[in-house]
Order: sequence, then C-alpha cells, then structure tokens
Amino acid sequence: MLTGAGQRVRMSRLIDPRTGRGFCIAFDHALQFGLSSGNGHPEAMLDLMAEARVDGVILSLGTALRLGGRLAGRGGPALILRLDQTTMWREGTPLAYKDGATRLVASVADAVTLGADAVISYLFFGHTDPTLETKSFEDCAAVNAAARAAGMPHIIETMGARGGLARDVFGPELIAFHTCVGAEMGADIIKTDWPGSAAALRPITAALPVPVLMAGGPRQTSDLGTLQLVAEVMQGGAAGILFGRAIFGADNPLAVLKACRAIIHGGATVEDAMAESGF
Repeated sequence: MLTGAGQRVRMSRLIDPRTGRGFCIAFDHALQFGLSSGNGHPEAMLDLMAEARVDGVILSLGTALRLGGRLAGRGGPALILRLDQTTMWREGTPLAYKDGATRLVASVADAVTLGADAVISYLFFGHTDPTLETKSFEDCAAVNAAARAAGMPHIIETMGARGGLARDVFGPELIAFHTCVGAEMGADIIKTDWPGSAAALRPITAALPVPVLMAGGPRQTSDLGTLQLVAEVMQGGAAGILFGRAIFGADNPLAVLKACRAIIHGGATVEDAMAESGF
C-alpha cells in the first residue's frame, strides 16, 4: 500500500490519479523465454511504445541498463524493473522442471539507480513442493520492505503455479484468493491472470483495495481479438493492462498500442479505437 510521497509520485506515472487507469506493457520476456517473436529488436519496440504514449514498461535488468536512457530521451514510458526470473513458463520444453522455481536477480537498489518508477516480482501459489511457495513469499516480502523504504511502488504478480496443485490456474475463485493475499502482502498494484470474462473479473477487482493490471498471456488469434480482450478487461473493473506478447507480437504493433490507449484512457469502443489508430 502507498505510504509516502515518493511512492505516490512514481505511482502517478503508471496509474492516472484522475481516472485510476493505466496502460503498461510487459517487455521482460527475454529473461524468461529467451528470444521470441517481436522482442529481437527492443530499441524499435520501445520507440513505438513512446510514440503510442504507453505509461509504463516492464524491463529486465540487462535491457534497462542498455536502453533505459532511451526511455528518458523519448519521453517515456516509465520504467518498471523486473526483479525476478522464473522457470515457470518452460512447461512442455526439455528445460522444464516438475515445479517452476523463481529467484531474485535484481534489487530495489538497482531500480533506484536506473530511475525506475516501480518494481515487479512474482508471487506464485500452489507448487507441489511447498518450500517453493515459501521462497516466493519470502522474496516478495523482502522486495516489498525494500520498496517501501525507497519510496518505490511494488507490483506483485500473483498467479497459480503452473503444473501445481490447482486444477485450473485461471479459475476465478483461485484468482480472487491469491490477488487478495497479494494485496495483504503490501502490493501497490496487482498484476494477475484473466479469469475468462468481465463478469468473473468484476467481483475480484471490486474486492481489492489496489489497482489491478491484467496479464495478457499468449498472443490472441488476431489483433482484433487483443483489442476485444482489452475492452472486456476494462469492463471487468481493471485499471488497465500489462500485456506483452499480444502487443509486441502483433501484426501492426503501433496500431494496436494506439488503439489500446484509446480504449483504456479514452474510453473508446473497439471499433472507434481501430478507426483512430490506423487499422
């Protein structure tokens, strides 16, 4: 929870205090997946985000060290520094473990040095090995304490552990549970999974005392599908999005970025947003 002026100033760059809405992009995937479609030329993608007036972008330490100055030189987006790395997303690959493991690889001090406006860390629930969940909580608590001391907002990304105890990691009851716990851990913003519909999301966002930014997951089948999802996310009471692959893997990333902003900050319909954004 925001406790000081520094956190409030930084938070205002991610979530508009007048509307409670925020348009942010996750671009830390190389730390988790290696190279994938759309993230091979980060300079170009960051320039598109600046042009589309994205509020904030998640970067890993290496990219932030190399390209953080580029954000300032083009007027944004604000930097959200990813502090941890996980094997959770290796399911179905030769490098997968039975349980995904997560570890801190950067610090709040790094974020301060880089001029970040927030930090983000995972909080996974329901590993088959309980010691991994314990470690996730311990790391998250340590980050939260350091972030409060530095006046830095902490985004906690709460999710069910893939391949763990939960039969459905996208189930609304599970998401309601772990987002509540994340808020009680001290999150200033929650990032979490889409529960499948605006109707399922609405009671989750209504119950939380902090803004919710929705994860996008894999790319939709079309750019139109991505924009329709963004509109439904907003109908569900979220503050906005923290999409990644659905944006930087788009056929026309700049048009999608501009349309997302129109929907989130302008309240546009999908059709009007597409017309305004050059589709």
